[in-house]
Amino acid sequence: MNIQNLKMFLKIVESGSISKAAEQMNISQSALSQQLRVMEQEIGSLLFERNYSGVIPTQAGSIVYQRAIEMVTAYDRMFLDIANAQNQNKIIHIIANPCVYSYALPCTMFHVKNSYPQYTLQMEVMSSSQIEEKIAKGYADMGIIIGKPKNKSLSFKKVFSDRFFLVAGEKMEIPESLSCEDLYRYPLLMLVKTQKTRQLIDKVLSQNGIQINRLHIPYTLESTESIKLSAINGFGLAFLPYMAMKKELYHKQLRIIDCPCLEFENGYYSIRHSSQVPIRSESSKLINYMERVLKETIC
Repeated sequence: MNIQNLKMFLKIVESGSISKAAEQMNISQSALSQQLRVMEQEIGSLLFERNYSGVIPTQAGSIVYQRAIEMVTAYDRMFLDIANAQNQNKIIHIIANPCVYSYALPCTMFHVKNSYPQYTLQMEVMSSSQIEEKIAKGYADMGIIIGKPKNKSLSFKKVFSDRFFLVAGEKMEIPESLSCEDLYRYPLLMLVKTQKTRQLIDKVLSQNGIQINRLHIPYTLESTESIKLSAINGFGLAFLPYMAMKKELYHKQLRIIDCPCLEFENGYYSIRHSSQVPIRSESSKLINYMERVLKETIC
């Protein structure tokens, strides 16, 4: 078994699908399935079982997953440390949740790179829960997640807030304001329940007396971008963060619907492993700078 097999295995676990993992790795699904079978034969146990949405790790797969993260992390970190020690390439590995990665960080990265040109900023995107797990195991220098981390081994700092609004596409015939009770009358586009953003939205709705099981949710989607595009096309109402839709509001593709049940701010936090603070003197300065300017440099 080599390190690439372990990285392949981790990609399948994190995407929850062999086909999605193959697409992300730019290889055929059949080739990835063959690599997985070889790995299972070597270990002597099935590593995944199929469900309605893809694949989930077996008990053996869960054990392999935990150890694979440690081995891959140690392997990647070894080369980063060598490169930094030789002063050939100083690399900062940052992981962000999809919204921050797509809508907040591009402009911030420009400012950070101008101030620290000697560093390579290695960016990666994944869900907030996955980021917590990766940072806790030392996989990256910094993570940016929605809400405070649940893992007590992580240090955290609030870097900015963003407001969520109820929106509709211009093609959708709907009043400019709705009561909480009116929400039951319209299709509502929502993220899958495993996403932290969806959990926070459900919490706010419940606090305002909305029964989630009475809402008309025709289907769930895996990304804010897919929710936004569906709303633009008039497929239903959506709850979206302002940073993800300000361009569409300006171009009048979306409009904000006044509703007392959901207008709230979410906090976004930078996280680091407590034992890695500071990581290295210069690296720590870069991360502190990024935390400081992120709010003012959001695209």
